[in-house]
Amino acid sequence: MIDHELLRDTLDACELHHRRMMFAWERTKTLVPVDPDKYDQLREEDIGYFDQLIYRFSKLQDAMGNKLFRQILEGLGEETHNIPFIDILNKLEKLNILPDKDQWLALRELRNEVTHEYPSRPGLIAEGLNELHEQAVTLSNIWQEVKNYTLKRFHLILP
Repeated sequence: MIDHELLRDTLDACELHHRRMMFAWERTKTLVPVDPDKYDQLREEDIGYFDQLIYRFSKLQDAMGNKLFRQILEGLGEETHNIPFIDILNKLEKLNILPDKDQWLALRELRNEVTHEYPSRPGLIAEGLNELHEQAVTLSNIWQEVKNYTLKRFHLILP
């Protein structure tokens, strides 16, 4: 049995992260591609938007991966306790809820890369920001698909 209130809370949190991620994406789209020289010339405000993009990308992916995916599977009667995360992804992919588990894992790796700061390596930072900007769209699309599935399958409406 699924806890609709808990699922709705998770969906609300994911939607908030998504909305703010896409706001930051919009604010940074004219700044990409970034190269090391361009990165050094960014205004603090622009860096703040990139920071928000990194933060909300990470928060959305964490909320989906650590909470939402398990809640969906539990709602479908699947056991998720003590199951490795890769098995969660495999089940979601097999059920056509998650389009591609390998894509999800690549997004997770990107999240891990961009959350580390390398002030003395602007080339690495620029490369990460460019990839993040591109992959935020991928994460957004995955979120939309998973959200729509969840709302329909569990008969939920978000405000």
